This record gives sequence, C-alpha cells and structure tokens, in this order.
Amino acid sequence: MRLDSQKEEVNSLNCLECDAELAIPSDAIQGEVITCKDCNSTYELVREQSGTLFTLRPAELEQEDWGE
Repeated sequence: MRLDSQKEEVNSLNCLECDAELAIPSDAIQGEVITCKDCNSTYELVREQSGTLFTLRPAELEQEDWGE
C-alpha cells in the first residue's frame, strides 16, 4: 500500500478513457470526484449495491456562464 495525500489507498479502478489505474482512498465517500493523472478525465465515485465497492461515472462538471 502507498500513502498519497495522507489517504491510504486500498482499492483501485481503471480509467474509462485511458485504462490507467485510479487509486481509491480508503476514506472515499459516495459522490467524491477523482481525476485520472494520465488523461485528466474526471469521475464521480458511485457505491455499488453491496455498499463496499465503488464504480465510476463520468463527472458532470458545471461550466461557468459568462453571459449572466
């Protein structure tokens, strides 16, 4: 196990875009956003029905509306 940003990594998933390994911190929560270090794709963590594992969903990032 590695320590990254003071969070212990215990699980990993693969990026849906580039297949790079994404480390999931042990204290991750539903809805947390993670970013792939290789391709900068962003994903939202979604708990599976088992409640112990996460899956990835592409994050919907809000864009600023400069026309307001």
